[in-house]
Amino acid sequence: MAITVSEAMGIGGLVHCRIVAGERGMDRRMDSITVMEVPDVIRWLKGSVLLLTSLYPIKEDEQAIGQLVRQLHAAGGCALAIKTGPYVKEIPAIIKDEGNRLNFPIIEIHPDVSYLDIMTPLLERILKKLDTGKEQLDLFFQWMTELAVSGKGIAPLVEALEQMTDNPLTVGSDFAALELDKGLSFAPLTYAQKSELKTAKRPLRMNRFLEGALTPCIVTPMLLNDELYGEVTCWQTRRAFAEQDYDILYRTMVLMAMEWMKLVTKADVEQSFKDSFLSEVVLGRNQDSAETMAKGAQFGWELDQDFEVLCIAAEHQGDDVWSPERKRRVLQLVYSFFRYEAFKAIVTQLKGRVVVLLPARPRELPVKEAAKSLRQHLQEGCPELLFRIGMGRSYPGLTGIHQGYVEAVKALELGKPVGQQGCIHYEELGLFRLLSQFQDREELDGLYGETVGKLVAYDAIHQSGLVPTLETYFARNCSVSDTAEQLFIHVNTMKYRLQKMEQLTGCKVNEAEQRLLLHVGLKIHQLMKMESSY
Repeated sequence: MAITVSEAMGIGGLVHCRIVAGERGMDRRMDSITVMEVPDVIRWLKGSVLLLTSLYPIKEDEQAIGQLVRQLHAAGGCALAIKTGPYVKEIPAIIKDEGNRLNFPIIEIHPDVSYLDIMTPLLERILKKLDTGKEQLDLFFQWMTELAVSGKGIAPLVEALEQMTDNPLTVGSDFAALELDKGLSFAPLTYAQKSELKTAKRPLRMNRFLEGALTPCIVTPMLLNDELYGEVTCWQTRRAFAEQDYDILYRTMVLMAMEWMKLVTKADVEQSFKDSFLSEVVLGRNQDSAETMAKGAQFGWELDQDFEVLCIAAEHQGDDVWSPERKRRVLQLVYSFFRYEAFKAIVTQLKGRVVVLLPARPRELPVKEAAKSLRQHLQEGCPELLFRIGMGRSYPGLTGIHQGYVEAVKALELGKPVGQQGCIHYEELGLFRLLSQFQDREELDGLYGETVGKLVAYDAIHQSGLVPTLETYFARNCSVSDTAEQLFIHVNTMKYRLQKMEQLTGCKVNEAEQRLLLHVGLKIHQLMKMESSY
């Protein structure tokens, strides 16, 4: 059942608008609303439609303006609403004259009233008067399409779905900017549920915790390039689900994904600005502390506090580790971890790593335990990658952020050769901490050139693998047989390589003092490789 134009003028945004012509046609019936986006829109109109327009598509075409009311009347429309403002200062006289002649209502839309202010309450009222069936569904999907092109975001779409399903909906995502909880408390999707949604690529019936109680629901995945960025969940709390509810959610999934893409694109742009700004802070290049603090405050960051810096590296067999989709997914996982764990972390990507600035204040979870939990969270979310995390000590002020970052990179890179494949703190580096503090490199370079430097030079010419062999030899506690087994070589080959090392360096591996020189030389070699990475 439709409503009259007279009734419509008392609903939503039309309350602030006025009839300027065709008052005698106020009893015309209205069963849908649409917006004029193109000049020939009238040929596509069906039913007693209210047409909203700014006249922009035809503002230069006097003939089209003159024929507009007559064509709309002939197509069975019920009224014409024109928004005055930047495109037309006032409604053309020809339109008012035609409205009076045909008893066709002409409405002037107040400049402060948006199309959405008019459409949403009117379509809600019309839908309530229609019986459930094809007519109602057609109008609903028209409404959803109009909402999607209105540019108002995902919230109006959710509200429209709630009207149609008569159950509450929430939006969940690892990106805080994409969340819409509607004041409800619900558990995030498990990794198994996320995997199921990615495989199905359609809404699924599930049971999830809502307000602490296990609740039936329909979960619609928001997929972009086969990556799951979140979900829209309809909760069965007011009435039992009908088959139509599933169909509605499935058919609106594309419209929701379009809105999601806008939000993700916006988040990418914001992250790019954050990365550009934070790279200067983390690398210690900020010249003006006051200006840096002010810029940080624009992002909601207090950069004058002490931070513990975490540096995250990822390895992958085959394609690019940091493809755009994978970068977005890793950042998404990092953000979600620190949000759920009640940390106020600052996250950026720098030189192929993810850097986290963690406020160094008392908390239940120490930084080493937080790093271990974060690594597990990342491994579960991206099982195809191998993650390592290095941690620095906390220092005060902006310069302290750079100091902590340098230590985190050292822990990340130098922790790898000493066997720490997961998480390592700078304080656990042992001898590397001492070597990395040398300002005068002449003695270090001299020791390196007398020992491992000779092996590096020999390997470069003969491809003999002496340096990797020495690294494995020390990692295996100087066991010839264990090292040979690890390298898949014969024990005699291993013995020959050790003899060649002694011949080149003059250091015998069986004598403690000379073996220590080789060991220190090897660590200097590892330190030199690492220093070029930050």
